[in-house]
Amino acid sequence: MGRIPGHHARHVVTTTPLPVSPVLAVLVLVAILLGLLWIPVLGDRLSGFLSRTAPRAAPRMFFLGLGLLAAGLVVRIRVLDIIGACLIGALVLGVILDNY
Repeated sequence: MGRIPGHHARHVVTTTPLPVSPVLAVLVLVAILLGLLWIPVLGDRLSGFLSRTAPRAAPRMFFLGLGLLAAGLVVRIRVLDIIGACLIGALVLGVILDNY
C-alpha cells in the first residue's frame, strides 16, 4: 500500500464510507440514553396511576397473597408459598414507596 500525499488524504477520509458497526453502536447508545432520560417521566406517570388505584386493589392483593400462602402451607406446595409471600411483600414495598 502506498503513501497518500498530504492534501489528498482528506479526500480519502471523506469518501471512505463508515463501517456499519460504529453507526449501529452510536444508534444503540442514543437509544439507551433516551431510555434513561425517559425513566423519570415514566416513573412519575406510573406512580400517579398506582397511587390512584392502589386503595382499591391493595386489600384484594393482600388477601389473595395470604390465601395463597396459607394454601401452600396446608397442602405443602412451596410454589404457592413463594407466590403468596411475594404478593404480600410487593404490596408492603408498594405501600412504603407510595408513602415515602
